[in-house]
Amino acid sequence: MTQQATDVRAMFGRIAPRYDSANRAMSMGIDILWRKKAMKPLLAGLGDRSRVLDLGAGTLDGAREILRRRPDAFVAAADFATQMLRVGRAKLGPTDDHLGTHTADGHRLPYGTGVFDAAFSAFCVRNLGDLPVALRELRRVVRPGGTIVILEFFRPKAQRLFLDRFYNARVLPLIGWAITGDRDAYRYLPASIARFLSRAEFESALRAAGFATAEGTDLFPGGMASLVVAR
Repeated sequence: MTQQATDVRAMFGRIAPRYDSANRAMSMGIDILWRKKAMKPLLAGLGDRSRVLDLGAGTLDGAREILRRRPDAFVAAADFATQMLRVGRAKLGPTDDHLGTHTADGHRLPYGTGVFDAAFSAFCVRNLGDLPVALRELRRVVRPGGTIVILEFFRPKAQRLFLDRFYNARVLPLIGWAITGDRDAYRYLPASIARFLSRAEFESALRAAGFATAEGTDLFPGGMASLVVAR
């Protein structure tokens, strides 16, 4: 693991106890709606007792939403930040026995080839140090024809005055600092968006990794987040 990856993992470990509260405040709860919107293409056509990977599962909001809608499924929740998974496990109830948590590196996933019927990832791929390698790993562990759904902040086509230069650059770090006590972590967020791929570039990267199709759409409000579906 590179020093940068180690630093990012440590950052998520520091903010894990207040991560959910910060997300709700910064997005005004819209991140919950984004995850719910992602469930329709993710779960469409899945059979009984399907196996679903949640890559970068964090505090398990996505994994729990999958099981809420498909309680017969099995969800493998993988994240490189163990502390995030610990916070998520504290939210689990007795009916969440179909959810397994695994500390894992997205570049070297500890799963067999083609073991998953689908995969979901929310706000994770932007943090991967070697995106082509990680996308090939994702392609490897999902069976041929399986669906992956990526929810992410991509680099915008042009800088947005209010969102990029004011809200992301100035307001987000203040909110994150107030809630978590870690201002640098929320300076990292806009910086990581600015240096990441555009949605169109990411779709091309998915096709280069072996996915036959990759199509995205921008989500309300104002294309803050985007949803990309690949098969």
